[in-house]
Amino acid sequence: MSQDNVEVVREAFEAFNRGDFDAALERMHPAIEWQALDAFPDAGTYRGRDEVRHFWEAWRDTFHGFLLHLEECVPVGEHHVLATFRVSGEGAGSGAGVESPTVFQLGEIRDGQVTWVGMFSTEGEALEAAGLRE
Repeated sequence: MSQDNVEVVREAFEAFNRGDFDAALERMHPAIEWQALDAFPDAGTYRGRDEVRHFWEAWRDTFHGFLLHLEECVPVGEHHVLATFRVSGEGAGSGAGVESPTVFQLGEIRDGQVTWVGMFSTEGEALEAAGLRE
């Protein structure tokens, strides 16, 4: 089961990078709750596929060639997956290349769909959110 959950997350990353948001969102529960990293200018919680799509589109529109570079994707317990990644792109207005530091994203998967995502600055914060570290 946990390896199946990892595949759900990997497939969503791959679809996102292809620009196929529909395919990526198919892996999300219709009532997905997505908590963006607090350091992002658009930090907050996005609820439902439409809000998540809007969040993704804002990033894609801000950075041409926006890509997620998945470094690691591992099961954490029975229902969580920890994805470690960086993002890169080129500023839409400036043309300047941008690459983020590592981001830690914890996803909760139920019945083959991602029901919750939290983005964190450290692995420890992500593990704490999964209830594995205090």
